[in-house]
Amino acid sequence: MMPKQVTNQLIIRKYANRRLYNTNSSRYVTIDNLTVMVQDGVDFRVFDVKSGKDLTRFTLVQIILEMESKGHKLLPISVLQQLIRFYGDRMEPILSRYLERTMDAFLTHKGQAEEALGASLDSIRSGADANNEDHLALIRREFNQLKAKIDRLG
Repeated sequence: MMPKQVTNQLIIRKYANRRLYNTNSSRYVTIDNLTVMVQDGVDFRVFDVKSGKDLTRFTLVQIILEMESKGHKLLPISVLQQLIRFYGDRMEPILSRYLERTMDAFLTHKGQAEEALGASLDSIRSGADANNEDHLALIRREFNQLKAKIDRLG
């Protein structure tokens, strides 16, 4: 039994042959198509046609795996190892909520962080040119100031 579509949420059906079908556009789609949909902010859910099981989480992890295999290295090995250690741990639900809230906060303050970084880099460039100061010391000082600004935003 296939769930009903929630407002503004696309339903993708996954068939036994691994084909994905967009019920909104009545077309087959690929993992690459779903990647673009995620990047465009399209909300969708993926369901197995036969069992009705929600495969959205699995599909999103598959998208991440595809992106990582194409050379994008967003998730450091140490972070992946730490995440794996939390599976089945009593802290798993707490970490899950923490990660979700942290990403929400990051996205909320992303523009402010980008502005702060730009201002710091401009300051590094102008300060280094004007004072002939040790570049490494200047960069360290500016980095610490940027880190303090970002900490205040969070």
